Amino acid sequence: MYIGTLHQTAGPIPYDVCLPEAGLDWERVGPLIERYSIKLLGSVDEHWADSYQRVAASTPSLSRFHLDTATASVSFTCRATDGPVEVMTVLKILEEQLARVNREACLAAVRSETRQGPRLAGAFHSTTATRFAGKAK
Repeated sequence: MYIGTLHQTAGPIPYDVCLPEAGLDWERVGPLIERYSIKLLGSVDEHWADSYQRVAASTPSLSRFHLDTATASVSFTCRATDGPVEVMTVLKILEEQLARVNREACLAAVRSETRQGPRLAGAFHSTTATRFAGKAK
């Protein structure tokens, strides 16, 4: 017989990391370059960050985005001559990347949970097995 735990969710963590409506910070880093940074909303944990790195590594065009796990933010650079339309285009690309990372992180969580497999009732709480063993006498 297999059972779950009270603290266990119905499935893997559904990742839904996204961009906020506002909060884009920027700084000039040279005469021609500006760095933009935006704090992410959602659960940016180790598994999600690993998925982010895999997605970024597999798609060279996404190398302009840099994840800072300490602040749960992503930064990127643009030319100082780029206007708001170009910056918004880059943010749209980032949104698409986040959606892909969310999918990958969810799939990785499912694979991880599948490898662990279900737990036997007695394997989770050793005291439960002892208690039932005593009643069988």
